[in-house]
Amino acid sequence: MKNLIDEFVQVSKEASLIGGAILKENFKKIKNNDIELKSEKDFVTYVDKLSEERIRDFILSKFRDHSFLGEEDGIIGNKDSEYMWIVDPLDGTKNYINGFEVFAVSVALKKKDDIIAGAIYLPMFDKLYWAGKGLGAYLNGKRIYVSNRAIDRAIISTGFPFRNIEELDKYLKAFKEAMITFSAVRRPGAAAVDLALTAEGVFDGFFEMKLSVWDISAGVLLIKEAGGIFSNFEGKEELDGNVVAGGKNIYDALIKIVKKHLV
Repeated sequence: MKNLIDEFVQVSKEASLIGGAILKENFKKIKNNDIELKSEKDFVTYVDKLSEERIRDFILSKFRDHSFLGEEDGIIGNKDSEYMWIVDPLDGTKNYINGFEVFAVSVALKKKDDIIAGAIYLPMFDKLYWAGKGLGAYLNGKRIYVSNRAIDRAIISTGFPFRNIEELDKYLKAFKEAMITFSAVRRPGAAAVDLALTAEGVFDGFFEMKLSVWDISAGVLLIKEAGGIFSNFEGKEELDGNVVAGGKNIYDALIKIVKKHLV
């Protein structure tokens, strides 16, 4: 199985680089008429679509019997397969549109209900993260681990519930307590980036609500393979869109805040 996971990891890395090349090539070339509104405050461009198409074609050329779930086009391929690739071709579209360099490509492979391989690529920083189940987490070939900082030195990353503004008041209570408890709170604007940086130990923990499965699948594998803990807001290891992640000490403090205000 190890050799097979190695193969899956290699394909996830190559796929994320293919998508990243599209993002770099088109960065700061987006015009107003290139932007479509998917839903309120949620945008898509031809770059998202082209990145997903190139990634999908590459992956399905390698594994014709697998299924593919992309943010833009939904499920394609063999829907009965136990293997499903889960892809966000551009996480951080609003950052991308505005010329802010923090965005990523996220590629993950799920076998039944288990994420077994994944990669996240930050094109403008040339940072390629990857992980395989039982094989560890890596950044540009170097093994990475979650941090072990003290709570009063920790930096927590988060994302605002812009799609669910009705949740803002209780989210802000959690945000306030996190600000008081930890050293600082940051908001880069792309969950895949948040999770990758938490796995690397740049951030010490992360929480966000109502994300999509393509936002987090590769990132939660990175967290676990980097020695960290991931759960939903109830403390269960489920991909329901609500995420708490970090090293044990930070996770334990953060999950208490989340359960107090967001459950």
